[in-house]
Amino acid sequence: MRNRRILITGGAGFIGTHLAEHLAGKYELILLDNFRRNSLQSTNLLEHEGISIVEADVLDQSAMFDVTEHVDVVVHLAAIAGVNSYYEESLRTLQVNILGTVNLLEASARRGVSQFIDFSTSEVFGPDAMWVTEESPHGIGPVSDRRWVYAASKLASEHFTLRYGEQYGFSCTCVRPFNIYGPRQTGEGAIGNFLRAALVGEPLNVYNDGSPIRAWCYVTDIVEAIAAIIARPEAAVGQSFNIGNPREIETTLGLARRIARLVPGTEICHVRMERAEVRARVPSIEKAQRMLGFEPKIDLDEGLRRTLEWFSRRTSDENCGHRSGQDGVAARLPVRG
Repeated sequence: MRNRRILITGGAGFIGTHLAEHLAGKYELILLDNFRRNSLQSTNLLEHEGISIVEADVLDQSAMFDVTEHVDVVVHLAAIAGVNSYYEESLRTLQVNILGTVNLLEASARRGVSQFIDFSTSEVFGPDAMWVTEESPHGIGPVSDRRWVYAASKLASEHFTLRYGEQYGFSCTCVRPFNIYGPRQTGEGAIGNFLRAALVGEPLNVYNDGSPIRAWCYVTDIVEAIAAIIARPEAAVGQSFNIGNPREIETTLGLARRIARLVPGTEICHVRMERAEVRARVPSIEKAQRMLGFEPKIDLDEGLRRTLEWFSRRTSDENCGHRSGQDGVAARLPVRG
């Protein structure tokens, strides 16, 4: 029997590259990305014979049909994310996250893909997600506030994913990550933002009083959860799972203080923010523990040390070389027109 072929959309991104590193050598991998962000340049993945790269956008229906040929498993991470994007690219966020997902699901159904894993978000639970289970209500904010276009798009993508699985008879699963962090995190994110600032001597900007709380999950832990779903599709078919680390809870201010201790001399400033605030985001992971054997292993202190070590090495690339590095990698990739 040939090795299973896995397509990872958003495969050049933060979580996608960590997942690819974990799966490399076990499966044949196709990493699809439009290179809006690029963590691939900080890996050795291009050296693996069992990995191919496709540059394409999930809004391209024909490209999605082409790339899913002979694919067994789709892990769909590609999305527009980041709070600034919700406000600046609200319509495109909806289009990419909903229509792009539908394009990929439709192609998967037509191509006979056997398993589809959709990355959703903890934001589907709204501004007060404290010890939420998979069955907790999805009370997001008003449509007049663009802050919630991402949550709405991801909730829609969950419905499309599970309904496609039911209609066409293939294994579909949704994953709701809770505040994933770690090396190679690009774009927005409190830990990445704080570390980048601290390493260049800038203050850590904490919004308002810094009291909102999060459960922080190191990237290798969510990778283990996805690997478990791939290995045991029968245990995950038709399910949504909260994936996070509820043992590692910290306020935004507390997080800034931890990082300030790791980088001596770092100052903390409070900045007023008028946007809608997510006050709590802590999951119950009992379902994933019971059905997938999921157990997060990396505590926040250890995760911050590992992440700081990577950002320390890459500060210059993050500040001035990232864009040129992206162009250099993209020039070496097979481009699907």
